Amino acid sequence: MKNKFLPNLFIPGAAKSGTTTLHELLNLHPEISMSKVKEPVFWNNKNFEKYIEQDWLNYKKLFVEKSKICGESTTSYMYYNSFIENINKNYKKSPKFIFILRNPIDRYNSHFWWMKGLGLEKNKIKNVLNLESGINFEEYDYYPKNYFQFGLYSKWIQRFIDNFGLENIKVITLEKLISNRLDTINSCFDFLGLKKLESIPEKTSNKTTRIKYSFLYHFIRKSSIGKMNYTKIGKIFLSNKSIDRIKNKLKDIITNWKTEEFEYEPLQSEHRNHLKDAGYFSDVKKLKEIFDYSFNEWKDFN
Repeated sequence: MKNKFLPNLFIPGAAKSGTTTLHELLNLHPEISMSKVKEPVFWNNKNFEKYIEQDWLNYKKLFVEKSKICGESTTSYMYYNSFIENINKNYKKSPKFIFILRNPIDRYNSHFWWMKGLGLEKNKIKNVLNLESGINFEEYDYYPKNYFQFGLYSKWIQRFIDNFGLENIKVITLEKLISNRLDTINSCFDFLGLKKLESIPEKTSNKTTRIKYSFLYHFIRKSSIGKMNYTKIGKIFLSNKSIDRIKNKLKDIITNWKTEEFEYEPLQSEHRNHLKDAGYFSDVKKLKEIFDYSFNEWKDFN
């Protein structure tokens, strides 16, 4: 297909580690165009092999085409084999990958409370800790509950190294981005072969929020993306234009849904130690070896 659009930068994760902030900061560079939709979920979509020319054209419209670097930040790419397979099939030259990582224990806690705020997690964290750490990763169609698996960074990044080479991969941490924003973001520009910036504005990280009327929210959201059984009936009786119009209205409702900020609870030391012993300590050790970096900003692993 002649009109395939191939970005040359991906931010594949890690989830709940500052990917939105990184996406917005990279987009400040005059030679970078980050996608208008932060997570297009294009390259690991189940319908990828069925894409028609219009699908590729719609994807292309997310970017300012003539930019030196075009990138997007779908966090599920980090965990899906189909992403790596589809990149290998379609690229002659490897794109660049920047991973933003966070202390995996803090990432776990943030992920848990994010799901709580969405009304999709009913358990207490101590119960989840005892059940979830041994569960293997499974691909997901809706919001993921892979709290523990998502923090096994070396496991996931090694696959990218094996397929695309260490020279095409950069790792930064959320903690460094917070404490030394300019130097950290400039190191990304340097990795991409771009001129460094002399200053950069502050960007506020995503706040943890709680949605109201969660059952209704998820009913409407799933309807807007065709994940409710009744939406299949609509395809029989309605035109594609009518369906698209309804979906867009539902998406507008979701975008403007009422939420409230809340402070989530820090993990108790016994729970932090549980996660270290369950696999995070050994995984971070491998990560240190791969990138020859101490990750001293992660106090649990010093």
